[in-house]
Amino acid sequence: MDDSMYNAILLALLAVSILTFLHAGASRRRRLPPGPRTLPVIGSVHHVVNTLVHRRLRDLAAVHGPIMMLKIGPTMPLVVVTSRELAREVLKVQDPNFANRPRLLVGGICGYGWADIIFAPTSDYWRKIRKLCIQEVLSPKRILSFQHIREEEVARQVDAIRAAAAAGAPVNLTRMLYDISSRTISRSSFGEVRPDMPVFQDAIKRVIGLSSGFNVPDLFPRLRDVLGELTGMKRKLREIHRTFDAILVDIIDKSRRERARMVAAGKEVVDENVVDVMLTLQKNDDAWGFPVTDNTIKAVVLDMFAGGTGTSGSSTEWAMSEIVRNPRVMKKLQEEIRRTFRGKETIKETDLRSSDLKYLKLVMKEAIRLHPAAPLLVPRESIDTAELGGYVVPGGSRIVVNAWAISRDPRYWKDPEEFRPERFAEDGAVDFYGLHFEFTPFGAGRRMCPGYNYGLAGMELALLQLMYHFDWRLPPGMDELNMEEAMGLGVRRKNPLMLCATPYVPEPALPVG
Repeated sequence: MDDSMYNAILLALLAVSILTFLHAGASRRRRLPPGPRTLPVIGSVHHVVNTLVHRRLRDLAAVHGPIMMLKIGPTMPLVVVTSRELAREVLKVQDPNFANRPRLLVGGICGYGWADIIFAPTSDYWRKIRKLCIQEVLSPKRILSFQHIREEEVARQVDAIRAAAAAGAPVNLTRMLYDISSRTISRSSFGEVRPDMPVFQDAIKRVIGLSSGFNVPDLFPRLRDVLGELTGMKRKLREIHRTFDAILVDIIDKSRRERARMVAAGKEVVDENVVDVMLTLQKNDDAWGFPVTDNTIKAVVLDMFAGGTGTSGSSTEWAMSEIVRNPRVMKKLQEEIRRTFRGKETIKETDLRSSDLKYLKLVMKEAIRLHPAAPLLVPRESIDTAELGGYVVPGGSRIVVNAWAISRDPRYWKDPEEFRPERFAEDGAVDFYGLHFEFTPFGAGRRMCPGYNYGLAGMELALLQLMYHFDWRLPPGMDELNMEEAMGLGVRRKNPLMLCATPYVPEPALPVG
């Protein structure tokens, strides 16, 4: 960055700081939430830089209370909620006011002008695109139609684990689980695993990395576009956009040509993947009240990858980590699974759905409680000034619910740091469907993640197969599993999960009668 650009940024920040000072008197007269000490220009940013933000915000809440306000830059209030009661206020009681999304720069450029579900501000368009996705793209029937893809991808990795076990080598479960997730979403979205998928996925990771809302242009909404140019963030986002857009254009064109070829040959056109579904909807977009453009299709596919590639793999990875650290849990889980499917060489999703694997579901819940893929629910933005927890939250404030901290809060959970799946059997009413605000890994209300059932289906099948086909142990020389978290927006392991597997030989089926 040259001196002229640097000086321009400083002048812009100075202008915003002056505006902040002029309005400070009015702000002081209102009872704003408490918060940590701020510094000129940067506000409270120094409290969270180079930290695991969900943990740092939990520690700050222990000092300042379950509702606190940080200043992100000189003008952007960030309200952090860290209690079940206040989460209910934000996600349910006052959901209409707190359901907006901040217009982050990344959503304008990489989200096709905020045309997706994740980045789109609350609007008539957002309500319609969400309804379309829930009814057509992520419906139970559609998720079920991808069953064979999940089965094939998990079976592929089971074979790879057997090969590693035969060679006496530890298994990199991190890589394998992310590979299952990535390939499954790729095939579900556009019918194949393309050779340029590593390039596409790298671009998606870069988009996610720029979606925190803590980048300079996003800290100053009034100067977002100017600072986006001056800092080079717009240039970077345009480069990323060009990379994945070219791939998506090719995918859509290829699908369109194949559909035209089938029509010309007199064959029935079958919607086998998300792009197919969206192209069919594009022909009947009058039914949805908005035009389903190619950019709409691209935005939906991006959401599938951004929301599903890492989260499903990460959740399964943490579940396996906790299971191996708790031999009692592993033994009990394997006994349930192997007793249920005794004598079976292969287990299908239909077998899973027809079985009552209660403990498997408890294990999944407990893993997600301790390690939610999105520890801080995607930021919301207040539309109007509101009262929350006895304090005034100004309109335009960003609102963050620390779901990770709430799901480990001893006020709501006995021995919250302990991995004990049985807790969900003791209080069977607690679930993650957006009704119990001490456990909201997928959010709640209007902005609840619409694709959680898709991710859970993959996680359940993967855990089932790994527990049925193998016994697991730590590699030689390792006495304890490292559970450190990596820096970033999600809760991910800092180090790959390396385990040794011993193939299990199924017992013969019990004789009938």
